[in-house]
Amino acid sequence: MLFSSIALRNASRVGLRRFPTGHVAANASANTTAIQLRSKASVSGGIPSPVLAQWYKIFGHSGIGYATWLVAGILVAESMTGAASDFVWNSVNEGRTYETVDWTKFKTDDDDDDDDEDDEDDDEEDEEEEGGDDDDDDDDCA
Repeated sequence: MLFSSIALRNASRVGLRRFPTGHVAANASANTTAIQLRSKASVSGGIPSPVLAQWYKIFGHSGIGYATWLVAGILVAESMTGAASDFVWNSVNEGRTYETVDWTKFKTDDDDDDDDEDDEDDDEEDEEEEGGDDDDDDDDCA
């Protein structure tokens, strides 16, 4: 019950009473201004009333509008947190992931020579398979 609405309401009232009731006119006007700001903020949660009224006209007055608001908010929040976590991950693992490794460090000149030798070996194997011994076929027929 630490964060119940009654406890929060009473705490905000106590906070308003903590403003000193100054004897100087400047303190009195500052005090009333602070009280007015706190009362406006406590009514609308710090969001101006015209903004809340417009939001209610667009999203809040129907269930489907509110559901749309929730889905859109969830998608936006998910994309923002995903982008932030990707940014942190990539900044911490710079040079350790596939995209950030400098592959020119691993390039060697003899790689091309190995590929040519492999191609020649493959060609020789293909020739052996095509020119195979047909004598075995004659033995089966006789």
